[in-house]
Amino acid sequence: MTAPRVFPLSCAVQQYAWGKMGSNSEVARLLASSDPLAQIAEDKPYAELWMGTHPRGDAKIFDNRISQKTLGQWIAENQDSLGSKVKDTFNGNLPFLFKVLSVETPLSIQAHPNKELAEKLHLQAPQHYPDANHKPEMAIALTPFQGLCGFRPVEEIVTFLKKVPEFQFLIGDEAATHLKQTMSHDSQAVASALQSCFSHLMKSEKKVVAEQLNLLVKRISQQGGHGYIPGWVQCSGLGSPADTRLGQFSTPLPKWNTKRGPT
Repeated sequence: MTAPRVFPLSCAVQQYAWGKMGSNSEVARLLASSDPLAQIAEDKPYAELWMGTHPRGDAKIFDNRISQKTLGQWIAENQDSLGSKVKDTFNGNLPFLFKVLSVETPLSIQAHPNKELAEKLHLQAPQHYPDANHKPEMAIALTPFQGLCGFRPVEEIVTFLKKVPEFQFLIGDEAATHLKQTMSHDSQAVASALQSCFSHLMKSEKKVVAEQLNLLVKRISQQGGHGYIPGWVQCSGLGSPADTRLGQFSTPLPKWNTKRGPT
């Protein structure tokens, strides 16, 4: 009897704190639909559903006709299923991890290593970097979604530093001045200056961020409809400097459409 090539999987769930709770999460609903034994805890977050062979979530096979218990084990025994090009290029491993995300609160900022650095980090700290792959990503929004990727052009950042004193206060005069002075330099110098500015911002104390945000709101309110940032709408919260920095403005966002991505 020929072994089946299509079979049901029970996929791993990651319960990160930013996920939607219980059965309100699409991840939880998908888990319940694929695993009749799954019990959904309504007071627990269900953030990500993983379909793949990652060491932290190798999908389980639900088919008694198959001797292997996980997708990773099955692929190891049936490497031709990957196709010759993928098999040879990725040493017989599935080269991607398919995820479904169900997001309740803003996600943390992520910096993904390139392939060379990923291999180095995996060797140094496999408990934190369980695989040696870099992480290029592609996303398909199933519901309205907002995202930020990378930094604005440095010229725009410098303009905001000049026009928004509360922003420069958090960055600090030294780091802000250094960024302004490196605008005409090579890309490595600009990147170093930008890194310094970003580090200062992210390390700002919550109390200081809240104070500067309140000053910004007060100043803009007093300017009426003619200020530099007239379209203040809302801020996502004061939980961290990142939350504050990602406050939403109706204007100006000249290079980003929050519903469709970069324009």
